[in-house]
Amino acid sequence: MAHLLANFASGGAGAFIGKQGVHRSVYWLYLYRLLKMIEFKRTFEKLLPYNRKNYLGYQADTDFSVKWYGASFQMAEIADQKNASFQLYLEKYEPLFTNIVLDIDNGSSWIVSHDIKGVPWFPNEYDNLPDLRTLFKRNDILTTFKGAVIFSTADLGEYSKELVSYPYTVTGRKGVLYRDLDISHSELPAIIRISGHLNIDFISTEKNIFKKIRHADFASGFVVKEYRGN
Repeated sequence: MAHLLANFASGGAGAFIGKQGVHRSVYWLYLYRLLKMIEFKRTFEKLLPYNRKNYLGYQADTDFSVKWYGASFQMAEIADQKNASFQLYLEKYEPLFTNIVLDIDNGSSWIVSHDIKGVPWFPNEYDNLPDLRTLFKRNDILTTFKGAVIFSTADLGEYSKELVSYPYTVTGRKGVLYRDLDISHSELPAIIRISGHLNIDFISTEKNIFKKIRHADFASGFVVKEYRGN
């Protein structure tokens, strides 16, 4: 089995498909790898399990036709503090992000987009966020790409540190923040918002999902500020 997996890892799994005596687990692992591919979508609104126009209107305080529940997970020594330690932010918020993802994960994918339309992913050619920049280059995607990136849960985990860092660091200029990231579950109306103000928000139209995250044990170290109107 070990030599089959080694061959699989180097891209040779296809050679085993259809042969007598093939290990079924290797076959399913091969299919999983195919399904695990990261996708780039210029238009993605129809893939979301909620109405994005309504959601953006809610965030802008102009559309209250749908009931949303939201909360911001903050730490007094980090959020909006001029001398906040970015390393401390990563130490506290990357695990929070991971825990939220795993808590509502059901094997589906995640749609990562900006909080407004028409924003390029990379406003410069700097060398920050090297893993994300390499991902774009490897897939022949221009830095000016303005759509969404679709991740499996496993892939989201691989890029979690840079996604959590993105709004605060992508400009390469201290104190100059970029647009927030909305990380949407592809089946549940739930959004993890990564803010350049060094905090993470969780928003959902489902009260039970919201309450589950809002009162989760892993959130106990944060000051949780619920959105107005909850």
